[in-house]
Parts: sequence; structure tokens; C-alpha cells
Amino acid sequence: MSRRPGIPEDIKYEKDYLKRGENLDTDVSMVEGRGEVKNQLGEEILGRFCDPGARMALTADLEQIKAFKETEQGIPSFLEAGPRKLLRYSPETTRVAIVTTGGLCPGLHRVIHSIVTRHHLYGASSVYGVFDSFKGLVNLEDNLIELDPIITDEWADSGGSRLGNVRYYPDSKKGEDPTEKMVEDISKKLKSFNIDILYIIGGDGSLRVAHKIAKANPGLGIVGIPKTMDNDILWVWQSFGFRTVVEKATSVINTLHVEAASTRRICLIELFGAESGFVAANASLASGHVDLVLVPEVFSYMEMPDIEAYLDKCIDHIAKSWMGIVPGNKRPLKNRHNRHAVVVLAEGVGTVLEERGFKIDGNIVKKDEFIGAFKKLIESRVKDEDGLPVQTFINQPRHNIRAIPPNPQDQIYCERLGVLAVDNALAGYTDFMISQWLAEYVLVPLEMVIKGQKGVSLNGMFWKQVIYSTCQPLSAAELSMGD
Repeated sequence: MSRRPGIPEDIKYEKDYLKRGENLDTDVSMVEGRGEVKNQLGEEILGRFCDPGARMALTADLEQIKAFKETEQGIPSFLEAGPRKLLRYSPETTRVAIVTTGGLCPGLHRVIHSIVTRHHLYGASSVYGVFDSFKGLVNLEDNLIELDPIITDEWADSGGSRLGNVRYYPDSKKGEDPTEKMVEDISKKLKSFNIDILYIIGGDGSLRVAHKIAKANPGLGIVGIPKTMDNDILWVWQSFGFRTVVEKATSVINTLHVEAASTRRICLIELFGAESGFVAANASLASGHVDLVLVPEVFSYMEMPDIEAYLDKCIDHIAKSWMGIVPGNKRPLKNRHNRHAVVVLAEGVGTVLEERGFKIDGNIVKKDEFIGAFKKLIESRVKDEDGLPVQTFINQPRHNIRAIPPNPQDQIYCERLGVLAVDNALAGYTDFMISQWLAEYVLVPLEMVIKGQKGVSLNGMFWKQVIYSTCQPLSAAELSMGD
């Protein structure tokens, strides 16, 4: 089975790196041209200072640890995150900028507030926000706002981003990387405005740009804070906002389940997940009322005609689910007065199918049209006792979910990420992402982050639990993985 174009062949999950046994460069760069200064805030304020050499293992698998111990490289580990006794920046004179990029995600304001308050605790007087993402950085003179804890306190528990999240695609010639010119322009503006540290709160694409900015500016502190509802960033246990999104998506599914059951219809729900199906899969499992989950990872391993055969099986499964005759269904069987079905799709399914050339009536289905086309396929094949099409309705609550405030767990998580980003940026570390990996907060080199994207492991226990919950059929990809 082939994977989706653009996704490295054998890197889809962090364990893939470890299983390959390759040398993992986990060292974090330091800003150039800066000497050390003593941290004037003591441990009684900041907490225990991190030992400069404190590191946390990448894996808790004892067999893997044993195997790594027998190699020259030893056990791979990340640098522990935390306040430092020695700094590379004088906090009072350091000029800082914060930018939010990519799509919206619950918790953006809390991360911003955490960064601002931490810098002010250190005595900073020049902390700025950048409006309109990378577009704002390119035009920095028109997009700077000075931030202080009084301003950001009013933002902290709200959704969205007052700084704005704007998709920006600079013009480029055919065959050229559009980010190269953008990085060049951003570098000039950072230098012109004497910015010492730049915090980029963004997803995998934004962190790729952050890495390029860091490489082009070795004297600046460039810090990534992982933001994606899709939870597809490598070397992050869970990205901030993910818990909130799954909680809200679960509530939406449960409400629409009631709607579908009350009206005897089939409900199609499209959730976020451009590259991965973590939100769709987690929310479906949490709900327990979902009959079918479609995620891009399943289709990424298949070509035609396996995709067509799988979708045929899925429609048959929907028909049986609506009638309540799915073998082995753990939920109470649906009687003739309670017939319904709930299907959850990750948005990226349509993208994969368009790339694969999936056709209906001889026409390739565009990514944004797939859910509508799938609805028509269902209605053409799922009939009631009178031979009439079973009514199917679509709900796309994506934008109702991503702009909501974070829940308490994510509020705490965002607070910790922001604080630790500042502690380690002031200590002179650069070109890194602050992350919670396993149970610890660590510094992950952006070079490691940008090598791939995390996805749902189709042969893993989690996905098997989702399959067990929905009783849905297995694809050719999943069957081949079980061999």
C-alpha cells in the first residue's frame, strides 16, 4: 500500500523514528553572540532551576531503552524545560514579539497571556503582539501592538485570537519555495525593529517557517509553541486545545445523534482533520453513538479500486446500522421506530480522495464536495421498507468548535507552555519547540518536528478500539496490516 504523497514513507508516528534505530539529533541550538548573565529571579519565585544537563528519555519502552543502551548513541533524550540559573538575555532590555499563525485553536489567548506575564515578571518592558500572522511579520511597521498583562488578562479566557490568524501565501515563481522570500522579508523586519525573541504559535506548517527563520537568524531566539486541533505535530504528547475540541465535538455528536434518532435519519458530521483523524476518532470513541468514522489515514494507504470497494462496504454498513442489524453491535438494536445512523468524517478524507482521483458518475470529486457526494451515494443506496431513500443530513460544525474558549485542562496546559517557553528563550535556546512529551516538559529541536506529521496508527490499539465501538468494516489497508 502506498501512502499519501508528501508524507514520508515510514514516518507517521514517533515510534517509527525509534524503531528505525537511526541517530536522533536532539541537541538544541543556542543564540550566537551572547554572553551569560545571572538570573536575578530566585528559585523562591521561579521554582527549581533546571540543571543544564538534565534530559528526559524519548521513550518509556524498556526494550527500546535496552536496545539503545547497546548502541554508541545511547538512550535518546530531550533537554528538560524549566527556569535557568544563567540567562543569555538581559530580561529588562529584551524586545519580544508574539505571533499566532495558521487556523484558530482554543487556548491561543492563554498562551499569549502566559508569555506576556512571564516576561513582565522578569522585568521586560518591550513585549509586542504581531497582527495578522506571517503577513503581519512581513509588514511589521503596520502590525505591532504593545502588550502588557492588563491587556492580555482581558483576552485570557476567551476563544479566537485578537492578534488574528491569517493564512498567508506569498507570491512566487513556478517551482520556487514561496516561504524563502517570506523568511527573507521577515528577517529584515525583525532586525529593523530590534526584535530579540520571536514566539511563533502555530502548527506544523508554521513551525517549518519558524525553523527557516531560526536558520537565517542565528543571533535571535526563535521559539515554536505547537498549536493544532488536529494533534498531528510530532513529538507533542497532545497539542493545546485538543482536549477542548474533542470535548466540544463529542457534545455535538451526541446532540446530532439525538436529532438523527428522533427523525429516523442518517447524519453525516464533518470535523477538523486535514491530515489526521485524531479529533474525529477521539470524539467518536468518547460519544459511543457513532456507526462509522472515516479518517484520511485509512485512505492514504489505498489506491483505486480498493477505495471504491471500501466505500461500498461502508455504505452497506450504514444501511445495516440504520436498520439496527449490524452483527456484534454492542449498543441496543434499533427497532423500526428508532432507526438512525451517525457517520463522522475528518475533513482530510476529501483531500485524499481527490488526490487519488475518486470519481462519481465519471467526474473526480473535489475535496470540498466529498461530503455532499457521499450523502448522495448513501441516499441512492440506503432504502427503507417501502424502497424510498433514507433521508440523510449534513452538519459541519468545524468553525463552531475551533473558536471556543479552552477548558480548564487546556487553560493550565497553555499557561505552562507559555511560561516554559519564556524561561528557556531567555536562557538563550533557539530553534526549538516547547512540548510536553510523555509526562515531562522538554525542548524539541524544530529540525525533528518538521520531518513528518503524526497520524492515527491503523494497527494501534486506539484505532482498534474505535473500530470495535463502531463495528465498521475494515479497509484493504487495515486488513493488510493485520497479516
